[in-house]
Amino acid sequence: MYKRKKILDIEAVYTANAFQNNDGFFIGAGSETKDEVSVYNLVNGESSPILRQPGGMMSFIPVPGKPDLNISIMGFFPPFAGKDAGIFLHTRMETNWESGMAFALPFVHRCETLTVDGKHFLVAATVSKHKDDPADWSQPGEIHVIDLDHCEYRKWKSTIIDSSIVKNHGMCKTIMNGSEVICVCGEQGIFYIEKDGDDWRVNQMFFSEVSEMTFVDIDGDGKEELITIEPFHGNTLNIYKKDGANWEKKFSDELSFGHGLSAGIYKSEPTIVVGNRSGSLALEAFVVQNLMAGKVDRKVIEEVTGTTQTQVFTFDSKDYILSANQLKNEVVLYS
Repeated sequence: MYKRKKILDIEAVYTANAFQNNDGFFIGAGSETKDEVSVYNLVNGESSPILRQPGGMMSFIPVPGKPDLNISIMGFFPPFAGKDAGIFLHTRMETNWESGMAFALPFVHRCETLTVDGKHFLVAATVSKHKDDPADWSQPGEIHVIDLDHCEYRKWKSTIIDSSIVKNHGMCKTIMNGSEVICVCGEQGIFYIEKDGDDWRVNQMFFSEVSEMTFVDIDGDGKEELITIEPFHGNTLNIYKKDGANWEKKFSDELSFGHGLSAGIYKSEPTIVVGNRSGSLALEAFVVQNLMAGKVDRKVIEEVTGTTQTQVFTFDSKDYILSANQLKNEVVLYS
């Protein structure tokens, strides 16, 4: 049984992200359609709205080392209407927030910070360079890198490091070869982005179409397993274990328009959380008991949520599952 706590009411909520900075522990959340964005303080339970912004939020992340500054993607509306999208900066003032676009980037869909040798960068990915209509995937997406340590406030410039990934959709941060990397995925598979001296490298690590991916050490051997939703906006949840240079599938189960994939250790058990945006519309947890034997318990956390994003995290020695329950216009914490 999961105990639920609604923390925010946001119409058509899409984004929900929990993060810690020097000032506390927060959850940033925003609507896919409306200009409704709020930051929730997990310590004192207070929330503050971010006003005067366009809505259509896809991501909300902190700027490393700057507790009063956050980054978001805005202006990306369903279905894939993002020609006016861009990367926004949100600055917390004494009693409110100041927002503004830092970089116009049509069809930008995901962004994440990357720290390399103490230097901070923003990696942003577009689903396509251009779309004539929602079904138009004729132009691949682009991956942009922005140097956060040497950019003028709201006058950002980017370096394009890749323009080949079709249906560029998922993004996550993980550790590979002892360094922090960003992974992106699309029709061609999964790629990881790393900095090599002055150069950026985009390396392919998986060769099937993937909508979203995440990594977690399921069996406690010190090596992370790969969890995917396949194909694009797909109907299959898969778990892979690395076998030499290859990924070997160890578990697979059906989803219905899988979305909002995350994973972590929840109550001492490796747990995968994912939403269904059609069919049952349920928010579900896959608790791995024995990966090699394919023993995975599937549990419904809540029915008919239409979840868009989730996150498994720990705060103050307590485990949580965060969910943007779009159909219920709620951001919810489960514990």
